[in-house]
Amino acid sequence: MTKKTNKDSPEEVIETTVGETVEKSDKNSEIFSRVFYTILFAIIGWVTLYVFAVVVIIQFGFLLITGQVNTNLKGFNKEVGLFLFDLIKYLSFQSNEKPFPFRDWPYDEKANKKNKSELNESDVVKVSK
Repeated sequence: MTKKTNKDSPEEVIETTVGETVEKSDKNSEIFSRVFYTILFAIIGWVTLYVFAVVVIIQFGFLLITGQVNTNLKGFNKEVGLFLFDLIKYLSFQSNEKPFPFRDWPYDEKANKKNKSELNESDVVKVSK
């Protein structure tokens, strides 16, 4: 069944059949769902970025006081950084996979097996005096 609208009407319906109407409503619900999750994850991202920055500042405090980085904070910030990476990929439409809580949290297991630029626990950070 074809439906045409009056030319004075601002809306234009080209061809609407039962199947196309269902597809359009499904597509609209997907778009509104994506908009909702994008706004939600953008807010979560800003809060997470502040938490990440505070942990970095605390890590610098540990480095200045003890001369070494705190391994617990290092692991936590690694996982938070990977979460932010996934979140940015979702927000920038690079991925359709939603980050945590729609995905498992231990990002450390799913990260690349070995990153050459990563500091190991045995690596010493030298502080110039």
